[in-house]
Amino acid sequence: MKRDARTTVALCLLAASVTATAQNALPDQTVPAPEQRSPWPTAKPQPTPAPQQSAPPAPATPPQQSSPPAQSAPPAQETAPPSQSAPAPQSPPPPQYQQYQYTPPATSAPPPKHWTDQSTYENYGFQYHPFRFHINGGGTITQRANNTLLDNGWNAGLGLTWFPSSHLPIGVRVDGTYMEFSGRPALLSDASSTYGTRVDEATQKMWGGDVDLEIDLPLSPYVRMYLLAGGGWYRQQTTYRQRNYYKGLLCDWWGCEYGYYGVDSIVARNTTDWHFAKNAGVGFEFAMSSMSSFYVEARYMRLNPVDAHSDFLPIRVGLRF
Repeated sequence: MKRDARTTVALCLLAASVTATAQNALPDQTVPAPEQRSPWPTAKPQPTPAPQQSAPPAPATPPQQSSPPAQSAPPAQETAPPSQSAPAPQSPPPPQYQQYQYTPPATSAPPPKHWTDQSTYENYGFQYHPFRFHINGGGTITQRANNTLLDNGWNAGLGLTWFPSSHLPIGVRVDGTYMEFSGRPALLSDASSTYGTRVDEATQKMWGGDVDLEIDLPLSPYVRMYLLAGGGWYRQQTTYRQRNYYKGLLCDWWGCEYGYYGVDSIVARNTTDWHFAKNAGVGFEFAMSSMSSFYVEARYMRLNPVDAHSDFLPIRVGLRF
């Protein structure tokens, strides 16, 4: 009886000892000791990575770009409990950059030196207008027989040019011109012999019009040369004067006094009929805007009266608009 009691007590003590040992071992397994971090990297055992989940297939990359190698996930700072293991986070893939291909700019060809259509013509500083008006003025140089009878004179005129089509640089030009000259001693002497009296002054006026064919030749986007040729009709009027001096009272801003003053009297005035005149010339035109330009031109003009040839060389500067 005593032996059974001893055996029972021994079994109870053994069971109590096993229970206490199990309770002391459980906290050591569930709560890990805090990890001490060092400022300097030290070699420490890497935990066994958890099995990674299979990622979806990556999109196809262009042939010229190669996909970068996959980077391994950084080691976890703290070890997760075995019961709550999770896959390690993965770094996002680097962005894909498209390669830029340089395309050199297309060089535009210079405009042609001739008219082909309206759009080509408008590439120049001159734009196409069917009708263009002009005004001009300048000096006139006398030639041949007129060189001995008349001094060089001046001229003024106006007109218009009609370009029927923008496809051709050909136009029809109409000019109205007025010229004036002074007589030389040879002309005064001939007039004195003809009219039997003294002739002191002579003035010749000339007016008329021309119709010419104009051809434009572009030299640059803002400069062009043109050629003229045609004919017209002109009249000449020559006036001979005699100056006589008379004594009388002369007055001005400062007072009046007696003296001599001259009086011009007309000896004769001759007006010719209309005579044909042919001309040819060349000019240069410079664009100032899309609507206006200025030009310089010279023509050789021959008037054919009944008695002698009358040649002139008008040099003009004008504006077109």
